[in-house]
Amino acid sequence: MVTPLYLPREIEVSAGGSGVPEVIVRKGRQNRVAAISNMWRIDDDWWRDEISRMYFEVELKNGQVMTVFQDLVSGKWYQQRY
Repeated sequence: MVTPLYLPREIEVSAGGSGVPEVIVRKGRQNRVAAISNMWRIDDDWWRDEISRMYFEVELKNGQVMTVFQDLVSGKWYQQRY
């Protein structure tokens, strides 16, 4: 059996009025988003289990770069590792 690598991990995100992440909470610490370098949307598999996600590549104030997405079906946020 194949085990997938880098499954998304649920995280806590505070987003602004336009849905853009402003604060990411990891390990109990709040990390402010300094910049968003890219954003894209994926919609797929509507005939099975709907997938609708908004992805953001963000740079935090501490210099860390990460990819996060919001599942637009459930409203939950995740960190996506590669």
